Amino acid sequence: MIEFLKELNQQFRLVVPETYHERNNKATVVYPYVTYDFDSEAIERNVDGFYVDVDIFDNHSSYIDIFQIEEALKTHFKDNRKLTDDFFIRFNFLRSNKIPTGDDNIKRRNLQFYCKIDWRN
Repeated sequence: MIEFLKELNQQFRLVVPETYHERNNKATVVYPYVTYDFDSEAIERNVDGFYVDVDIFDNHSSYIDIFQIEEALKTHFKDNRKLTDDFFIRFNFLRSNKIPTGDDNIKRRNLQFYCKIDWRN
């Protein structure tokens, strides 16, 4: 599982350097940034599935930067497959939607990806 977390974080940071698992705990927040978390399911022996929930935050009055990041993430993960000594991983985009924040300046959008892993050891 640790190798999966490392890989997931690395994949997100290739697109958005300001990426954090679960929450951004920085004293000074740099926008835009991404947070992610996941739920898992056992599919079969040595195969797990992960629903990866991603939130994009920005502090501009428009959604332009958020939509650009969403598109960059969708492009990055489209048909993204990787084989390592520990696993074979593949990603699929599932959905996205706007999340109200109650603040005119803070914008938020949620995306969900599905990740399937064949564990190799």
